Amino acid sequence: MRSVAIYGKGGIGKSTLASNIAAALGEMNLKTLLVGCDPKADSTTNILGRRVTPLLEVMRSNKNPPVESFLFRGVFGVYGVEVGGPEPGVGCAGRGLIVGIGHLLGKLDIGSFDFVIFDVPADILCGGLAIVVKEGYAESVLIVTSDEFMSIYAANNICLGLSSLKAPSCGIVYNKATPRGKRYVEEFSKRVGIPIIGSLPYSEELRWADKLRKTVIELSPNSGISHLVKSISLSLLRMEDGKIPDPLSARELEEIFQLLTAESRTCGCSDESS
Repeated sequence: MRSVAIYGKGGIGKSTLASNIAAALGEMNLKTLLVGCDPKADSTTNILGRRVTPLLEVMRSNKNPPVESFLFRGVFGVYGVEVGGPEPGVGCAGRGLIVGIGHLLGKLDIGSFDFVIFDVPADILCGGLAIVVKEGYAESVLIVTSDEFMSIYAANNICLGLSSLKAPSCGIVYNKATPRGKRYVEEFSKRVGIPIIGSLPYSEELRWADKLRKTVIELSPNSGISHLVKSISLSLLRMEDGKIPDPLSARELEEIFQLLTAESRTCGCSDESS
């Protein structure tokens, strides 16, 4: 079994990427499980074509629910489960994830799957949200970032968390990629020692597929964006041992943007991405 946890800044496109990677792996006839760990419970929507009742919500009425009440099968035979979270304003998302994952692993033999993907909300600041990495449920972490400062800032926080936990990252996916912004992500990648395993440009295809609650792998299997997702999926499938990142200080992170932006101005280039 191979397994990966996907982390990144909120709103960066983790769930869309996770569902499309899961679909790509399923299309390869791999028995794949997508575990949504976000309280919004939207990770599996594109795989299942609908929102399903999260495990923690089911557990409010049944403390020991059977597998069939929270595990569902979707496109390309991919299985999906949403852990969910507490009611808004009540409880802790991290604590909820610990309880939900604990029940899931007690009921489901995840070792029977070829590939398991954990889609985890936001960056790795909360100890509860780090449970997937702490307990070794995921072999490695895939970091998703754009070239915006706050996105790379969140990516660096993830690196700080992984360094503290002595946990590896298998790579970075550069989402919403632009020709002018790639140097920021490339410089960050070089400094933290984690490779970029794929880039995805802003895509109306992905947006449209999201609105239809589908993946581009299902809607447009031969499109350029589908081929890029499939390439990332193959990289994950073939991943070797990841590397514990070398996180940057706040000053070093600022330097990346100050230095590269200054270089752009010196050469007379405009820099829309910074």
